[in-house]
Amino acid sequence: MTSTPRGPRDTGHLTETGHLPGTGHPIDTADFRHRSPAPSGPRLPWPVAVGLALTLALSLIVGLPPSAPAATHTLSVTSPSLIFQRGQGAVEFGSSAASVSWSVTDEQGTRVRSGTSWLSGGKATLSVADLAPGYFGLSLHAGSSTDPTDLRTSFAVIEPVPDATVGPSSPFGAAVHIGRAGWGLNVLDEARKAGIAHMREDAWWDRFETVKGSYTFPAAYSDEMARARALGITPLLIANGANPLYDKGRTPSSPEGIAAFGKFAAELLKHYGGTDVEVLNEYNGDTFNHSACGRSAACYLDVLKGVNAAVKAAKPGATVVGPATIGIGNCIRSDGTKCFAPDLIDRGGLDHLDAYSVHPYHYPGGPEWLGGSGDTIAGLRQRIRTANNGKDKPIVLSEMGWPTDTGHGTSELQQADNLIRLYAVGLANGVTRVYWYDLVDDGNDPADKEQNFGMLRQPVTATAENPVSVTANAPKPALVAQAVAARMIGGKTYTGDDGLTAPAHSVRFTGGGTTRVVWSTGVGNVTVAATGPVTLVDSWGRSSVEQPTGGRFTLPVGPSPVFVEGPVTGITG
Repeated sequence: MTSTPRGPRDTGHLTETGHLPGTGHPIDTADFRHRSPAPSGPRLPWPVAVGLALTLALSLIVGLPPSAPAATHTLSVTSPSLIFQRGQGAVEFGSSAASVSWSVTDEQGTRVRSGTSWLSGGKATLSVADLAPGYFGLSLHAGSSTDPTDLRTSFAVIEPVPDATVGPSSPFGAAVHIGRAGWGLNVLDEARKAGIAHMREDAWWDRFETVKGSYTFPAAYSDEMARARALGITPLLIANGANPLYDKGRTPSSPEGIAAFGKFAAELLKHYGGTDVEVLNEYNGDTFNHSACGRSAACYLDVLKGVNAAVKAAKPGATVVGPATIGIGNCIRSDGTKCFAPDLIDRGGLDHLDAYSVHPYHYPGGPEWLGGSGDTIAGLRQRIRTANNGKDKPIVLSEMGWPTDTGHGTSELQQADNLIRLYAVGLANGVTRVYWYDLVDDGNDPADKEQNFGMLRQPVTATAENPVSVTANAPKPALVAQAVAARMIGGKTYTGDDGLTAPAHSVRFTGGGTTRVVWSTGVGNVTVAATGPVTLVDSWGRSSVEQPTGGRFTLPVGPSPVFVEGPVTGITG
């Protein structure tokens, strides 16, 4: 969880991010309205010029000044939400123009439909009730060809996510920054629609304890917790930051500061009725940790012990999560010294936490590396087992995501693909929960990494220069992928894979039937063996049925996963 730039390693550069599929225009973030440049070319012949002069004189007679610009129209999308359940809803929009032309495209930029709507009272609607599930781009145009007002945004059509998949055992979470610009409480409702069952939110120490030993609970924060509870979303509260009342405002370092910090963490859970608390954020990096002790595992363990003791004394059933490292840190350096994970574990850190959290950013590459050996989730899981008498300790990715900025990120479609693949690979390697970083973009600058991690966009506010607005947090493709993943594998348990050779993957989840997540980091085919019809659901929620011939059929696979359900007996590459 960040308020300033984080520090994951940059591993490459991809472009074409933050754009409406099939266009070169950023969605919701760029200059939607433009004036066509003045035409250039030879001067008009004298007779034509005279004719234009006469026309100009006539215009003066009827009161049209010769230099008056064409009318500029407002244009807005006013729907309170742009995430629609299949078979329901309409996009609401308005304009000062008499009519607005529009076009709807799918995730590949292919036009689905287009038309013109005449406005009544400055308002109109566009029904989406007959659209199949998917991610859609919406382009609106008002005004003349020489002075247009254009707006581009997006919307989603999803199948309902069953309530049963949104509960304490769900793996689906998201990091939130409620209260920042563009983050209203409504985004929690949007998260719930997409099957997100958990949220991770900062609780900054100095905002709760302003007098030693006395606590106040900010109204806005309390409203957020109440909204989450009403939606069935479980908060993971980050006991975070420092306090000028202790350790001269540095990250808890002294016995007094650590004891006070532990009491603060316990008070958070007691007041809000919570069960999950994470101890600080990215302690092994220098962005958030300003401890007088340092950034070592030994220093962190002192704080962890203090928080765990205070929290368990107040709420014995609470879950203490840590160390929330940037990266995994499961390595031994060339000089023989231990990286953070083995150092903390060897010092007995597992005895003072209930779940081990990491932030294994590795963009722009995909998530498949997490299942490898060494400094990976699979490697961390093995180290925990070795130190824990062969038993697992829950592993939480309390931040993980891919930014779609123009400098560091993936494309928006790749971000969506990576989200589903992350769940498949992570759950196959001992991860119990993923908090996608983050729920909403933190800004509108397409070149800023920190502003482009979200699965929802910022609302758009009209200005005098750019008279367009979007009320809702419009979805990115990742929001649709999240909803599809929650519906397809929520409530199911990882039960193995089909032994495909990379780059192909097939991961099985069972519970009321078996669902496979199948993809390839390349492009090719796999053979599906089945005893009857097989249902295929793509990343956008569209379903089809394959009838095997001779007990098998060929399935093309690529980076975008497909969910496979039915009487499948095996998949081979």
